[in-house]
Amino acid sequence: MKKILIIGLALTLIGCKDNNFKVNKKKETNLEITSRNQKELTCEDIIYKIVKSSNLKFEKKNVFLTSIDRIEDDNIIIHVFFENNLSDNPKEKQIVESTIAWLSLNPNKLKLYNTTADPDNPIELNFDKNILNENDIFSTCQIFKKEIKIVSNALLKYTKLPIDFDEYYKACVYPYDSLACSNNYPKYSFNENDQIAKVFGKKYNPNNYMYLPKLNNYQPMILCNTDTDIESYDLVVSNGSEIISSLEIGLIDGESIIQFAITKDYVINLYKRKNSTEKNVKWKSYNINLDGKILEIK
Repeated sequence: MKKILIIGLALTLIGCKDNNFKVNKKKETNLEITSRNQKELTCEDIIYKIVKSSNLKFEKKNVFLTSIDRIEDDNIIIHVFFENNLSDNPKEKQIVESTIAWLSLNPNKLKLYNTTADPDNPIELNFDKNILNENDIFSTCQIFKKEIKIVSNALLKYTKLPIDFDEYYKACVYPYDSLACSNNYPKYSFNENDQIAKVFGKKYNPNNYMYLPKLNNYQPMILCNTDTDIESYDLVVSNGSEIISSLEIGLIDGESIIQFAITKDYVINLYKRKNSTEKNVKWKSYNINLDGKILEIK
């Protein structure tokens, strides 16, 4: 009787031990599978998932393939295609690739573009950005991760009004006075990875810009394009996330000169002349209303 009890007890303990072992092992296996799947994703795997999650439209979305054509700086050039077997012999395949699209992914900017039709005018695509958050594409694809610079509003330096173009030009362009330029017209060099680049969007790519005093909840800025033979200046008004209104207020193209003067009350006077020896002639006047719109004064 004792032997039967001992054997029964042993079997019960073994059964309990086996059950506990199986439960623990199942939990550990699930964790290991999840971890392993994340670690085993290659650069190509991440790219495929991104393209699959995008709104790129094509007929054979369930059977498409992707390959990384090249990596330029921090842009990944992606070939999206499908394969056709042109052989009539089932034992001998004759595979031909058919291009669906060419894409460009910039992980630093979280941007995906369709460059198929016109590489100079790409079409932006939507995709699941969580894929980039869940996977370290920079290490996996060996891409340099750029730090986004954010200028705190508390640290911003503003150009005081009124501002006259001739005075600005003498201080900051020619003959140039570094002290007067930095004190009177503090400027910020534009970098496409800066936070402000999201506000400017694709339309503006200045080499530097100036903040003017805030007007209600709007931020007027002067964008300076002076790195080419044709110099231009744009006044833009932002609400912090997008451009509300804009106006070209300065242009020097070798044939004529358009320049500006802005008063403390945000009256923008534009002047025209053929060259620097001619007298300035007032051309148009504008102001900024309470909605941040730049309107012409008739």
